[in-house]
Amino acid sequence: MYFPIEEPDAEGLFVKRLNRFAGVAFIDGKEVLVHIHDPGRLQELLYPGAKIWVRRRQSGKTQYYLLAVELNDELVLVDSARHNKIAAWLIESGVVLRGYQLVKFEPRFGDGRFDLLLRSPSGWEALVEVKGVTLEVAGRALFPDAPTSRGARHMEELAKAASEGFETHVLFLVFRKRAEKFSPNWGMDRRFSEALRRAWKRGVSLHAVKLEMFRWGLRPVGTLPIDLEPPS
Repeated sequence: MYFPIEEPDAEGLFVKRLNRFAGVAFIDGKEVLVHIHDPGRLQELLYPGAKIWVRRRQSGKTQYYLLAVELNDELVLVDSARHNKIAAWLIESGVVLRGYQLVKFEPRFGDGRFDLLLRSPSGWEALVEVKGVTLEVAGRALFPDAPTSRGARHMEELAKAASEGFETHVLFLVFRKRAEKFSPNWGMDRRFSEALRRAWKRGVSLHAVKLEMFRWGLRPVGTLPIDLEPPS
């Protein structure tokens, strides 16, 4: 059982990042612009000389779209646009939240949106926020890898929904093969970390699923324990 990823059009070497969503890479003997659909810093992945896999773009200011990065002996998916579909596939395949059914993507709640709306086995609606995790340090998957006021706001909104009687979940998709547990990244973003822990205390359920990437797909390899305590 695996989630298919379309085969990339080319491989290359990363040169530098220009901003949150664009970088320069060396592909087919020349420097080209690459779209990076991930707002994280990705410093441990996108360093000069890192091997990357890309797909050609038919339009836009960049010629290629970044799909994955090779880091030592692992492939790491770097495409946050796929996260919601991966999460939906995991749920529909029974890997996590077994028995739940997808109702819609990006449901409205209050003044904003969450990522998924599900129907539970008992028929109740459930709200889900999905986060992709590409940072791993000493066996610990960490989120976020850059400060995210938007992420903290999502946790606060989920906590509010839970207090109003809604069923709520956060699903972390961990794309690092050596990760053995998940933690919020207290050193990078204390506001998000505190908001996540408060949300959990107010009834938001947390899940972390590890996925290994191969050429070309994603294979779920189990759930990870979650440690919400700040480092001493």
